[in-house]
Amino acid sequence: MLLTVLLLLAGAVFLYTGGNWLVQGSSSFALRHGVSKLVVGLTIVAFGTSAPELFISTVAALKESTSIAIGNIVGSNIANIALILGFAAIVNPPRVLTPTIRVQIPFAIIITGIFLALTLNGQIAAVDSVVLLSCFALFTGYCIWSAREKGKIKVEVESILPSPLRDVVYIMIGLAGLTLGSEVFVRGSIRLAEYFGVSEFMIGLSVVALGTSLPELATSIVAAAKRESEIVVGNVIGSCIFNILLVMGIVGLIKPIYKPDMSILLDMGVMLGLTILLLPMFYTGRRLSRIEGFALLLVYVGYITYIAIRG
Repeated sequence: MLLTVLLLLAGAVFLYTGGNWLVQGSSSFALRHGVSKLVVGLTIVAFGTSAPELFISTVAALKESTSIAIGNIVGSNIANIALILGFAAIVNPPRVLTPTIRVQIPFAIIITGIFLALTLNGQIAAVDSVVLLSCFALFTGYCIWSAREKGKIKVEVESILPSPLRDVVYIMIGLAGLTLGSEVFVRGSIRLAEYFGVSEFMIGLSVVALGTSLPELATSIVAAAKRESEIVVGNVIGSCIFNILLVMGIVGLIKPIYKPDMSILLDMGVMLGLTILLLPMFYTGRRLSRIEGFALLLVYVGYITYIAIRG
């Protein structure tokens, strides 16, 4: 058991550090070659926070542990809204007025519904992945076009590193950290499932999802402390969209995901319900209160307790 815990902790550290280094190196490389900060922020930085989910899910799928892969995505999106947004609201209640964000909320609801529909037959096949990746391409294109047109999206982008060589070093170390962290974390997760006698899907929903949500949690807490509401909410919504469209799209192409156990529909329903809940939270233009933040955290604690009992 001690070895399993150490594997999970080491994997989480490698994932978090690798993601940060990859974002720094990639951002610096892009900026050095004339890519605007806006485009970098909406693509590379946004991708960086979802990199752990991508690497974890890919490694899990290649190890024939597809239940961990899909559980990771569903659990991560639930954690993004209930845990991360709830925690950020307690630190500093966010408020969103940007039209683009208000377009992203309905889009997130729609693609979450599409994701649920695609799992009704118990699998994510190659053709489903093509649908998800096509939606991702459209979403990314819209974000860049909208940001250029309105100029109202604020993003945080790392500065250019001292030398081009350092860009490459950061990227290589970041990729290595993510790869190693994913391998170690998945091994630890499988051992944990075997030790407690629970399904890999449940471990994916809870332990793995929480571990891969660390970048989003850290980014949102820092942004909330700086009173950057747009970054807080944009990070949560963007990550949910990235997880479904990009991560599941890529993983489904590499290894079709089969999940014949239809109990996943309950968890998918929780994910969809929380995503829909974003509408009344932010469409009114008011701030998300600390009480609502506590309520979201209680929902997450209740959900984790439920799946622990469910086993």
